[in-house]
Amino acid sequence: MKKADYIKYLQLQPHPEGGWYRQIYHSDDHFVPSTVNQERYYYTSIYFLLDTKSPSHFHRLKHDELWYYHAGDPITIYCLLPDGSASQTILGPHLEKGEQLQFRVSAGTILGSAVNEAGFSLVSCAVAPGFDYHDFEIFDQQTLLAQYPDQRRVIERLAYQQIPADSAN
Repeated sequence: MKKADYIKYLQLQPHPEGGWYRQIYHSDDHFVPSTVNQERYYYTSIYFLLDTKSPSHFHRLKHDELWYYHAGDPITIYCLLPDGSASQTILGPHLEKGEQLQFRVSAGTILGSAVNEAGFSLVSCAVAPGFDYHDFEIFDQQTLLAQYPDQRRVIERLAYQQIPADSAN
């Protein structure tokens, strides 16, 4: 299937951080995690489709996020860690090349992702406790370059020069 087919059949909508998404699941029950002292679902899960023109811009969540590869081209998840280091993980179907089918981004890690080829990638992302925009922080280039100067190339690719008003929700 083509990118447009996935967007149509999965009923995906534009995502504020880039790409297209739709929340698919969330737990039936709520609780109040000590990390935010506000009611959250136990988990949430989305379909998330990215292409080379629409990456996932650098952002941070207060909770762990699990990424699951489904279809399309390999995608790299770039992580800027709280200790000042950086890492990257490739999700994709080529296990013999070291690609992975799933990956956990730890709470508090700044992450962005980009498709590696001139195509698209379909993944799912699950967050526990469940995703809420109050737990979401998006970053601009100036802020990240001050903290991670050695990561200039990827920051200039995946961080906004200026955060669009509709990205902060």
